[in-house]
Amino acid sequence: MDRLKRLGVIVLFAVSLFLLSFNSPVFANTASIYLNGAQLSAANLSQVEIVNSKVMVPIRVVEELGYVVNWNKTDQTVKIQNNSKTVAMAINKSSAYVDDRVVSLTSPPLLKGGTSFVPLRFIGEEFGLEVNWDNGTKSVYLSSEALESTPDSLDTTSANKGLIENIQFADNRLMINMDQSVQPEIFTMSGPERIVLDLPGAALADAFTLQNMAGAGSYQINIEEEQSFVSKIRYSLFKSDPSTIRVVLDLNSKASYQLSNAAGNSEGIVLDLFDPTSPTAPVTSPDTIPDISTPPTTTTTVPVTGNRLVVIDAGHGAHDNGTTGVSGRVEKDFNLTMALKVEALLGQEPLIDVVLTRHDDTYVTRPDRAKLANDLNADAFISIHANSVLNIPTASGTETYYYSEASKPLADVMHKHLIQATRLKDRKVKYNNYEVLRRSNMPATLLEVGFLSNAEEEALLFTEDFQNRVAQGIVDAIKEYFGIN
Repeated sequence: MDRLKRLGVIVLFAVSLFLLSFNSPVFANTASIYLNGAQLSAANLSQVEIVNSKVMVPIRVVEELGYVVNWNKTDQTVKIQNNSKTVAMAINKSSAYVDDRVVSLTSPPLLKGGTSFVPLRFIGEEFGLEVNWDNGTKSVYLSSEALESTPDSLDTTSANKGLIENIQFADNRLMINMDQSVQPEIFTMSGPERIVLDLPGAALADAFTLQNMAGAGSYQINIEEEQSFVSKIRYSLFKSDPSTIRVVLDLNSKASYQLSNAAGNSEGIVLDLFDPTSPTAPVTSPDTIPDISTPPTTTTTVPVTGNRLVVIDAGHGAHDNGTTGVSGRVEKDFNLTMALKVEALLGQEPLIDVVLTRHDDTYVTRPDRAKLANDLNADAFISIHANSVLNIPTASGTETYYYSEASKPLADVMHKHLIQATRLKDRKVKYNNYEVLRRSNMPATLLEVGFLSNAEEEALLFTEDFQNRVAQGIVDAIKEYFGIN
């Protein structure tokens, strides 16, 4: 009986140890680590630690990646450097220094058995590596795919970087809006499936850095559309010389792609994704990058053949205020005032008929706004808005958006007259995937007249003289577009 009791105690003790080790946040493992497909010798079956679901590796692994590593045993600090960046961390400290930035760490460096461990994903991504963990094979895959060359004509000084102003994804189409053209590099990766788009000579516009933040210097857009090839989009500064933004599309399944300009806009980049098994899918190759530097030629006017019907859309309404100005005035009121003024002026034009999506403080859904214009078989759709970047109160100016190539001439003419009327900073004509533009079957444009987040512009936008000038400018643009004297 005593023997059985002793055996029971031993079993209970062993089970307790097992449960304690299972519930611990730190697990010892062996793992293989690969850089660009080649296994690192120091990492071959090397000891790693899994802390809070993060892979921690000995600092000798970081040295084999080609970085300079300095370990200070006294201070228990580690400094990792390459030609352009320095990362400094300390054992058990939850913050790190990346050059002059302070960055929070979910899994700080640790010291175990005389070996210093650092978070592999944090180190890899800070130095521009793609990091992927295969839990099935206990393997870490690192990729440092770099540009083989940069166009000779590319000026990468800070004053001449192409600024990325927006990144959007809808209907298996990636759209990148920029203020000047760059020549992209594109390639695919597997395990898991990804499409990688590098933009040399590019940087993120200040306003855009405030959106989609996922961590220090990294950004992420989660895609929740059904039947989408993409689960999420990640982007960050990949290298600093030349300044290169890397955009990574994490795929749900393998996809073919086609890279092109935004319709009629050499600054816009469009990446369309297709089912690779479809007979109509384009043939894509990472080695063949289409030249997207020259936009197609477009006409600027449409010959008049009878009355033209124009739908004027006052953005937002009712419970949807749009943006709010620094003094509390709301965008929906400005939009409606402008739409009513344009309607009154167009009422004096015998060759133009006009319909408004709303005449008062009511709400019309975006699909219904476009549907109204489609059902009326309108000749043009114009949506009026005011802009805002609340974290940058100095942002200013006028910009005009379009979606389809057929809409670009309308946007160009509209923007020309709008800039003359507002007398504000010219923020150019830009491609965007706004729903009211995408759903409209006719030439359509969206106007961002000025910034309510800018105190000076907000005051100006609500003056009678400014509104009258802008309304007349919109009407003049419509007449020029249709060739009406």
